[in-house]
Amino acid sequence: MENEGSSLDGLPSSLGSQGVELNLTRQNGCVAAAEFTEEKVSFWKLLKENWVSVLIDCLVFAIFGMSVAFLGPTLFDLGCQTRADLREMNWVFFVQLLMTLVGSISSGCLADRYVPPYILLCIGMTGLPVCMFLVPTCITFAGLLINLLVMGWFMGCIDTIANLRMILRFGSNVTPFLQAMHFGYGLGAFLSPMIASPFLLNIDCSPFIDGYTVEPHVSGQRIINVSESVAPQLKKVMRAVHLSHSKEAFYILGCIQLVITLAVLTVVVLERKWGIVFGSTSPRHSLRDTNHQSPEATDFQEYRGSKTFARLCGCGRKEVVIITVLTSASLFIYDGLQSSYADYIYSYALKNINELERREGAILNSCFWGTFALGRLIAIVMATNFSAKFMLICNITGCCIAMLLTLIWQTSRVAIYIGTCIMGLFLSSLSPTVMSLSEQFIDLNAAMTSCLVVFAALGEMICPVIVGNLFVSVGPVSFLAFCFSIVLISFVLYWILYAVGKDTQKYRGGGHISFVWLQRSVPSLQSESSQINSGAVKYYSPTPDETHSMEMNGMTPISDSDMHPRDFER
Repeated sequence: MENEGSSLDGLPSSLGSQGVELNLTRQNGCVAAAEFTEEKVSFWKLLKENWVSVLIDCLVFAIFGMSVAFLGPTLFDLGCQTRADLREMNWVFFVQLLMTLVGSISSGCLADRYVPPYILLCIGMTGLPVCMFLVPTCITFAGLLINLLVMGWFMGCIDTIANLRMILRFGSNVTPFLQAMHFGYGLGAFLSPMIASPFLLNIDCSPFIDGYTVEPHVSGQRIINVSESVAPQLKKVMRAVHLSHSKEAFYILGCIQLVITLAVLTVVVLERKWGIVFGSTSPRHSLRDTNHQSPEATDFQEYRGSKTFARLCGCGRKEVVIITVLTSASLFIYDGLQSSYADYIYSYALKNINELERREGAILNSCFWGTFALGRLIAIVMATNFSAKFMLICNITGCCIAMLLTLIWQTSRVAIYIGTCIMGLFLSSLSPTVMSLSEQFIDLNAAMTSCLVVFAALGEMICPVIVGNLFVSVGPVSFLAFCFSIVLISFVLYWILYAVGKDTQKYRGGGHISFVWLQRSVPSLQSESSQINSGAVKYYSPTPDETHSMEMNGMTPISDSDMHPRDFER
């Protein structure tokens, strides 16, 4: 093989028989590997190619967030509507989140074996606005629970399928798009209380439903009146239902969800029936091409079915099990803290802060979800510069400061607003950051990831029930005490996780020197299929009479059909 201005001696003669032509360029005096160029990915280019599908998935998660956040501010009005006291209404959070977990697991199994993902997405998107429209018609507590059970399954369905669509579309480049989709969740959760706030009465009907006791009036050493019990007053409950306009709030939320559902169904039908593509047709990025699966999809197939539990139990060394357990416990308390704070900060503010107007309760809830969404946006930028262990300790410290503010000034209107905003900002990225940290310690497979998701969902279900019972039995301050205790426990779990994880082989070999800054490793120019050592490649000089030799070892026969000129260009 000859090239003008340079000569190449010592090449194996087998290269000529394989029909391989090497176009060597003289840039900075060295030869670059082809794989290095191929690994450069432009996220903006991917977004331009798939912006419609990404927007649709973000809207899907916005509906998901609206369905999660509407219960908190409407709790009192729904209690009056169904004639259920506050202790009974605490179970609505548990029921909805329980069925969300069931929906996530069942829809994943259905999508893996029987039902195409787009069918499940259409079912979930159609069911959510229907359930939202049915909420005002639930005049009994049992009817409300059944409606929330069905709604929870639809929520779990779209949660799993939307994440699956993103992962299969973008593969290993999915991180910023997942963050954008979860920002849609926070945006929907922020809008839901804001929309509902003007229509709510915000009166606790529990005393009128169960009856109450009038305490005796004491004047000096003499008791003026004897305590007496007041019977339930259903007329006042009916009057509260009549004065409340919460039905309009549910109808507005349902209409918003219906419009988004129609947009999603339109895009899905255009993609599936008429073959209109809203994005890249490359197998690397396309969900519809079933002949080319991403590594993540292959990994899902590997850990499917009855092998999941066996692989989880046989995950290897003791440190892997310990880190998995610690990460699961961390996700349990992080998601439990998020769910508890979002559900009960509204009720706490109305019960414990005298200066707070009733209409401000929903605004306070929106402050939490708004800063929660903002925190997830900021975390995208922070994660590219700071290490996961540093971000996690900053997040926990921020949550601790927020809880201290609200505990010290329990009845202060300003303190509750500042504390809620700080809490939402720092709580937002706790869960994804601890998962990123555990990935630096061990290799998380699909079975371990499923374990983490299940424990996170259990935290979302169990912690609000505990807070609700403490809220009724002990008082509103127990809500803050519980949340502060959770934050302190998270400090302990963090240091145990870091102490165990820093001694793992993967972490030691990863070059994680700085505690604060993210270490950017330089990509290796070596390919897995053919390794070119630095000593084996001689550099070209501009001098035409200077010749060099190059040795290539371990090359496998390559057919002409497998070759592409782009593979050997810089």
